[in-house]
Amino acid sequence: MLPLIWIFLAANILCVLGTNLVHVPCDDKIVEKLSRLAVTYINEDRQTGYKFALNRITNVQAHQQGSAGKVYYLDLDVLETKCHVLSPKSWKTCAIRPFMETQISGNCNTTVLHTPEGFSYLYSYDCTLVPDPPEKLRLTCPDCPVLLPVDSNEAIATARTSLLKYNIQSTLPVSLTVNTITRAAHQSSPVSASFVEYTVQECSLAPFPEGQCEPGHQGKKPVGFCVGVVLGPDHGQQDVKVSCEIFHPQVHVVTPTQQEEKSTTLSKTPTHNIPHISEPSFQDVGAERPQLAEPVFQAIPAGPAPDAALPASSSESSESAESSSSEELSGSVRAVKPPLNFRYAARRQRRQIPTSTTPPPHSPVFLSVFPSVPSPFRSCPGVSRYTTV
Repeated sequence: MLPLIWIFLAANILCVLGTNLVHVPCDDKIVEKLSRLAVTYINEDRQTGYKFALNRITNVQAHQQGSAGKVYYLDLDVLETKCHVLSPKSWKTCAIRPFMETQISGNCNTTVLHTPEGFSYLYSYDCTLVPDPPEKLRLTCPDCPVLLPVDSNEAIATARTSLLKYNIQSTLPVSLTVNTITRAAHQSSPVSASFVEYTVQECSLAPFPEGQCEPGHQGKKPVGFCVGVVLGPDHGQQDVKVSCEIFHPQVHVVTPTQQEEKSTTLSKTPTHNIPHISEPSFQDVGAERPQLAEPVFQAIPAGPAPDAALPASSSESSESAESSSSEELSGSVRAVKPPLNFRYAARRQRRQIPTSTTPPPHSPVFLSVFPSVPSPFRSCPGVSRYTTV
């Protein structure tokens, strides 16, 4: 095993020497800006899961590319937030998932091209995040919720129960149905409670008072994200809390008759003195507030249209044009952007009389293996942005 490690380190050193890679301090201003942009591009490129937040910069290497600029190889430590990737909110304003809710952390190997004109392009990324082991959580917090499989019967029942209450109290002219359960947890003490997070879609028909319906737009993206909790073991004595974020809410006119019809279908649930649960904070949508307004979040403004010859993410675009693949197995998160069909073209300049001395445009060169030589700078790894247990 030891000889293999030495061979791997020697290969990386030879790779660095052969490609003129240079280490850059982790507290460099350009590196910090590129790291924040890289996390933004990664979140825009992904379609499933939760947004990542930059925790710290672990290692940075740069490769000078002549007139094309520099290629930066950024090793970034990231944390999972509570915001879904389809939410218009920026990852900088999203809350980090705390230790009590099984924190998920990892790193992203990111390759970014930075041109002399000041533009940045995301070439590739490979992110791997894993949750804290349940043994560690139980040792520190025995009463904290533990993760459940998202396809378990308890998770499905909790999602349906909480969304049914939201549909009854909502002022939307259409009902919502569960699209994908993204996270589920359960605790037994001090009171039995089930927690669930899921995306929602619009129903083709309003199914009140039934809780099931067919999605109105097959193949379309989810329209919102909900967090629900069901307290109590018995079905007749459960207390349901739910809060939903509609990604792009529209202005709908709901007549008083429609709202009154929906309010009359609300079943009366007996209230009991249930101990306070310090899991997530929920908006109370009980019978005392039947006129629940949909939360409105301001979308991130999109920048100018990107060049057609630049399929990778750049600082001029708000979404990536490359394909992405994400998978979640046993609570772990894997997000990969393969560097396929990358084409670089310099920005168009004014027409000039061609001369024989005009050099041809330079195309950047990217390493097939992400370099992992430790940094000699004391600033690497950088300072953590968040305090974790």
